[in-house]
Amino acid sequence: MNSITAQEWELLSFFEAEPEFLDPEVPWAYNDALYRVRVKQNIVSFAVQPAYRDVRLILSIDDLNVYELSAMGVADVRYRKESGIETIEILLHERNSVVLSLKPHVQIRQEWGGELNLG
Repeated sequence: MNSITAQEWELLSFFEAEPEFLDPEVPWAYNDALYRVRVKQNIVSFAVQPAYRDVRLILSIDDLNVYELSAMGVADVRYRKESGIETIEILLHERNSVVLSLKPHVQIRQEWGGELNLG
C-alpha cells in the first residue's frame, strides 16, 4: 500500500502545529494524526492516516461546523508551496480535489475537472 505524497515535515510546516496522535507508539505513516489550528475565528481540524489514505477536514467558525469532509482511501494528499503560498491538496479522485490554504486567510476550494455524464 502506498502512502500519501505529503511528508510529515510538510504538514508540520503547513499547520505550524504538532499533531495529536491516536497512538503515540505508532509511527506517523501508520497512525492517525490530528492537526488543529486556529486562524482568527476559524478552527481547522485536519486528520490523516497516511498509509491508509484516510482524511477528515473540518472548518469551524465561531464553534459552528461549516464544512466537513470525511474521505477514505483518497488518491493522494499533496503539499504545495508556490509563490510563497502553502496549500494542502486532497486528491479525492484523479479529477476531483479539495484544496486547503491557511494564509493569508483560510480557504477551502473544491476543483472538478471531469466530464458530467447525465445519461
